[in-house]
Amino acid sequence: MQVQNTNDSSIVSKLSAANKGYFQDKWLKMFVDKEQKRSPIINRGYYIRFKAIETAFNSWFATVSSLSCGKSQIVSLGAGFDSSYFRLKKLKQFPANSKYIEIDYPAVMRRKLEYIQNSEFSKSLDIQSNEVFKNKNIVAKSEDYIMLGVDLQDCKELKLCFQDLEINFNVPTLFLSECAVTYMEPKSSNALIEWVQVNFPNSVFVVYEQVDEDLGFSIVMKNHFKSLGCPLKSINPKMDASVICSRFKDQGWPLCSTVSMFDFYMNFSEEEKLRIQSLDLFDEFEMWHEKCRHYVLTWACQGIISIPEVLSNTSPSFIFDDMNCGTINCKYELSPHLLHRFGHQVALLSSRYLIVSGGFGQLKKRHERLEGLTCYDTVSKRSYPAQSSSSQDTLGKRMFHSMTKLSNGTLVVIGGRSSPASIFNSIVSIHCDNLEPESASYSAETVALMPLPTWRHSESVIDIDGVEHIFVFGGRTSSNAVTNESFILNTKTWTFSESPHLGIIPSPRHSHSAVCLDKRKVFVTGGLSKDERILNSVHVFDVATYSWSQLNMPGLLPRYSHSSVYHNNAIFLVGGISGFSYGPHSVGMIDLCTNTAYEFQLKIDSPEYPLILSNHCCYVYENRLIVTGGGGNCFSFGTHFNEVDIFIEFPLLACNGTDLRDQ
Repeated sequence: MQVQNTNDSSIVSKLSAANKGYFQDKWLKMFVDKEQKRSPIINRGYYIRFKAIETAFNSWFATVSSLSCGKSQIVSLGAGFDSSYFRLKKLKQFPANSKYIEIDYPAVMRRKLEYIQNSEFSKSLDIQSNEVFKNKNIVAKSEDYIMLGVDLQDCKELKLCFQDLEINFNVPTLFLSECAVTYMEPKSSNALIEWVQVNFPNSVFVVYEQVDEDLGFSIVMKNHFKSLGCPLKSINPKMDASVICSRFKDQGWPLCSTVSMFDFYMNFSEEEKLRIQSLDLFDEFEMWHEKCRHYVLTWACQGIISIPEVLSNTSPSFIFDDMNCGTINCKYELSPHLLHRFGHQVALLSSRYLIVSGGFGQLKKRHERLEGLTCYDTVSKRSYPAQSSSSQDTLGKRMFHSMTKLSNGTLVVIGGRSSPASIFNSIVSIHCDNLEPESASYSAETVALMPLPTWRHSESVIDIDGVEHIFVFGGRTSSNAVTNESFILNTKTWTFSESPHLGIIPSPRHSHSAVCLDKRKVFVTGGLSKDERILNSVHVFDVATYSWSQLNMPGLLPRYSHSSVYHNNAIFLVGGISGFSYGPHSVGMIDLCTNTAYEFQLKIDSPEYPLILSNHCCYVYENRLIVTGGGGNCFSFGTHFNEVDIFIEFPLLACNGTDLRDQ
């Protein structure tokens, strides 16, 4: 019953995406009693699902047409309330002399039949119900549409139904599983895959389903389905294409190709990506890309059927050789509840106190954007809110802002947002008056307004003629555009000047990271472009010349929503979203002694404390790199907050004579 309930939720989500314009499918309304608006990330998730299945159908129709075989069949396994047949039929995309067969639990098929009989399609379909069939598993039948109520684990009953319906086992047949066989026990799902291979010599088995890497996002995903009572029993244990395809080849399928939804989406045109961006106010890129990374479309075929070009030619978004990667020593400790947040900022105000600003977290058992400042005592491990002595709330509830510390201890908060439609344009100067647990307080005042309000930008302290300035670069704007504008803020006069665009200027980006070397050079790493390309570039802004240059750093992962620090002649890039399986728990290092990049893997995740290393912060304390916070809204699987702080030992530099990969 729990698996059947996922069908009801899924069809409502599909309709929400269709109503918003992500794709066209008015026939979904047949199966929804009460329409509901879903969040933008869920709309996007069902959009990519629709596009994947649409690609499979179009590839199949092109294959059937090229074969000139006259007849063909589509068998939808675990069809639920899917409307594909009706859409394809009305759009005249369904080939003549073809059959569309839907299979699901008897109760699901009977409910679906009731919806159809009460719709506009009932007369045109001329459906016969199971009352006229000896085989009661045949729920309904028309000239080219068949509904079967059979448990997919019962291959023997499936074959009997096909024989009673006089299904031709030799004509080209597409078997489609859209998040269906993943709920079956591996023994049963493998038996079904093998049964199709043995009985249908000219067939394709197409699967849209989840994959597993047993790290942060996938742990949250698996826990979600387990909590619903429908665990992912047949989920692929790895994201590697060869591992996924080996399952089918072990069951006799000679040809197989698979593509992740991340690589699938990255191959979309810029025009289509911009169209999607225009449909919803959207700012959950990290978990959107993680969702795409954890779903694949697999095409296994045999006989006269081959792999279509659209799948075989989908190129990976980035090629990376992880054979040259090392591991890095680290440990984790449970963190105080007030540090469980993401999209926040931190600053080490002294050798003891860490100041935490904003972000999205939990307050009084509610998830919400957080206001004010939190103080964390690194010695006692206590966290507690600091009280504002200002009469007005100048900070507000902001996230994806920036915060940095000046040499006199003043904290400067710039920009951020409360929602994608509500941007902060204020620059706030903060003085922490007292940091003791019982009397922690601060005063804050708005000292300037941003010339271009942004969030997901970077902020770095630089020195110009002996005066500290703040260099602000990139980010997203109030029009949801992505910018590469840079501005320089004088911290004495609190006035802005625009930075000249000289040299090799970084392309527009957001969610990048920046560190400053001796207040003279700003290193900007990674980021996400306006068409959602993940970047691995390293740009340097030279304060003396007001010009940009670019470092050539082969071997550096693309990443965004990461954090970075400068330490001992190296820049360390922690976590972020990279788009493939090596990235989630990686630490990149740019050795400035040799201008060489290295990547390390953190071996730290556990089912009890899953880690999502994006939207987090990091800082250096007692010669260790400490990561705090992080998480995200994990598609429809729930909101996750990292509950541990990670303590990373710095590796030795190559200029000290050590091969870092040997550590």
